[in-house]
Parts: sequence; C-alpha cells; structure tokens
Amino acid sequence: MDDNHLLPFVEDTQWLLRYPKLPLHRGIGKVRIDGAFENPIVRKFREFQLGKQLAQASSPEWEFEASIFVPAAGNCKIFLRSSDRCPLSPNFGDALTVTGESSDGPFRMICPRYYVRLTSETSERPGWAVASPINERATIRYGDARPVATVKATINNFDFDCGNLRSAGNDGPHDTLRVEAAGRMVDFVWRTERLRLRKLVDAGVLGTTSFVTFSFAAWPGASDSDLADFAHNVSSLCSCVVGQHTGIPILSFFDVGGRVIRRIVGSSIESKFRDNCVLRALHPEDCLPQLFRQCFEEHCRLQKLDLWRHMPAFCASIEDPPYLEQKYSTLMAAVERLIRSSLIEAGFVTPIEAESKNLAGLIGMARGKLRWNVPGHYTKAERYRETRNAVDHGGALPHDAAQVRADFDKWKLFLNRRLFIRLGFDGMIQSPQSGLVSESPVSEFSGEHNSFRE
Repeated sequence: MDDNHLLPFVEDTQWLLRYPKLPLHRGIGKVRIDGAFENPIVRKFREFQLGKQLAQASSPEWEFEASIFVPAAGNCKIFLRSSDRCPLSPNFGDALTVTGESSDGPFRMICPRYYVRLTSETSERPGWAVASPINERATIRYGDARPVATVKATINNFDFDCGNLRSAGNDGPHDTLRVEAAGRMVDFVWRTERLRLRKLVDAGVLGTTSFVTFSFAAWPGASDSDLADFAHNVSSLCSCVVGQHTGIPILSFFDVGGRVIRRIVGSSIESKFRDNCVLRALHPEDCLPQLFRQCFEEHCRLQKLDLWRHMPAFCASIEDPPYLEQKYSTLMAAVERLIRSSLIEAGFVTPIEAESKNLAGLIGMARGKLRWNVPGHYTKAERYRETRNAVDHGGALPHDAAQVRADFDKWKLFLNRRLFIRLGFDGMIQSPQSGLVSESPVSEFSGEHNSFRE
C-alpha cells in the first residue's frame, strides 16, 4: 500500500488524521453485496459499466485497499480504493469487512450495514469510495477472544474544567472526574489533546469533538450488551446535564493487561458543542457525583420504558435548531411529553386521554392532579401558549425576540428541574437571580430564581 490511502483527499491527509478519536487502521476491504445491486436503475447502469456477467453475479465480492479512522469531528470513515474503476455507487450496502494492521495489532472489522457517501467518477483511475457504518454498529476485533476487564467510551461534547482526582503519574491539574453509578466507579478523563481541541471548538474551527473518555471496570457475568447499555446510560444522563448530544462514537473493551480486545464503532448523532451545564460545576461532591449517585439507577430504569426513554434525546436537541422558533417548538414538545408521561405514570389518564390534552390543559392537570408547583409567572399573560401555538403553526412570534428568549430559558429551566426531581436529585442547579448567574435548590420554582427577564 502506498500513501494514497485517503483518496481523494491525499493532500489533506495530515489534517484529516489530526486528533482522531480512532487512529488510522489500514488493510484489505471486501464487499460481499453492494447496495447498488438493490436498485434496478443503478443495476442497469452497472451492467453497462462493468459487464453483464459481473453485475448479475449472485454474490459478487469486490476487494479494496481500505483505511479506517474516526476524525476529530464526525463519525467513522472507511476509505476504499480499487485497482481499477470503483464498482460501488452512493447507496446502502451489506457485509463490508476489513482485515489488516493497526497500532493495536492485527484487526478485523465487520460492518453489517454501510452507506457509500462519495465515489470516484467512472473515468478516474484508481477508483475510490468513502463509506460509513449506518443503522448498525461496526465491530473491530483485535487478536484472540479474551475476558474483558475494562471498558472505555469516547464521549462527544462532554467536558469539565477541573476533576476531583489526578490520574496515575500526573502531578498537574486534576484531570479525572470520578462518579459512582449504581455502585460502580466511572472515571471521566481528559484526552491528551483536550486543551488544543477545546481551543479549536471555542474558536469555531471545529463544531464538535470528544474532549474526554470515561471508563469503568467490567463485572463478572456481564455481556457486551450489558456493558454497552451501562455506557450508553452514562452517556444519556450526561446529555441531560449538558443539554446536547453526548453520543459514544467508539466503545472499547480491554483485557486485564490493558490491551484492546474489540471496539464498537457507531454513528452518533452530534450537536454543535455548547458550554452549557445544568449544574454550577461538575467536580464538586454535591454536583455531578451527587447527581449520578442519586439519579443513575432510576435513569437506567426509565430508559427501558416507552414513557420516558426519549426524554434525554429531547433535552439534548432543544438548542440544536438554528432558529428561536424551532428551539421553542422543540422545548414545548418536551414539556408536554414530560407532563403527559407523569400523568400516565401516576394513573390519572390513559395514553389516549393524555394525547387529547393541549398544553394549557396539561399545565392545569400538573397543578391539580400532580400537585406540581407551577407559579403564575410561568403562565403570565398567556405568553407561553401564544408563542407555542405560533411557532407550531408557522406564524410570526407574538412577542419580541428578547421576551421569547427569556420565556424559552425559563421553561427550559422548568423542564430541567422537573426531570431531575423525577430522577431523584435533591441538590442545587444553576439558575438566575437578579440578572446574575446563581444557583438554587432543584425544587425552587419562584420567579426570583427562574426569571431571565421581567
């Protein structure tokens, strides 16, 4: 293999491979079934291009030089290069395998489902294609099967300025943030490149990346599925804390000697990084450690229930849309879902009855049936209802943008308070007071600690 392994981006290789979440793996890729053959129109075109005999083969296998990596921003990229023209087309495909060498030793990647994003022109030689895993996670295995001792997750968009521990051999800043989740220790640790990556993100050069990893010990009898579920539950609770998608693009399993056994590589939904946090900080004992201790087990339980399992995704996506109208619409949909789920869970309504309630009716039932504290400043002058109806039906904002943003921030804080109360948290969260950033008990719903503008 030569240095043209990242065609057509040979001149950008150094930039593409800088600060990767997964370093470059190179080998031989084989495609058993090209998704292009599922499309009759593309099939006819391929018959003309490649010859009818190949196009009609029951299970053609194409061989490529393959390069795999996960860049600083984005998900897994699989670069494929053929010796002649590229037989792939932009389409879905099945059963892509890559066997080769990496810095962690020999590997074999199995990608059950992939999508070809870009291919060379028919006249280009050598041909190339760029693909990514889709719908199903890919697995990379290294060497023989061995018992799992430790699991490490690369997590997007989660960061902390100060930890509560120092890693072994580190005499500098506290680079480790330890929390207890269902009795198991979870250590968030800065990536080596964290400071440089943070500057690139803060400057707007990168929109998103991974600043930290977290790891935990495997337990006797735990399957890969058990360990992956635990990791993704840690990740989804983090998304509620920082209000953005904190997906896991890479989940790595290590043996007792610290050698990687396998990696699960997925396609995580990504938010643009925002320096947000429900808590005033993360490292103090009464902040993230307390939240995980009090909430994690209940969070895991709720993630198995249809009533609640979508709430972290709502919390993560509220600020993702570019326009205030879209943000407000997503927020109020989350508020409605929260109240509906609470009413159904408490047995006050059936799912069908809950769906028939509008926002005003739901707030009324939250006050009356659930005995929630929803002071009048939340519903003052019916702004919440007027704005919700306007943004949901494509109308103009009924109030000035500054007022709508202030109402948006108030209701987002309401959502966070109610969600964390439901999870069992009884600590302090970040809130406004007299125009300044302050904190207040999670159960504090007064105007003084929830109003961003009067």
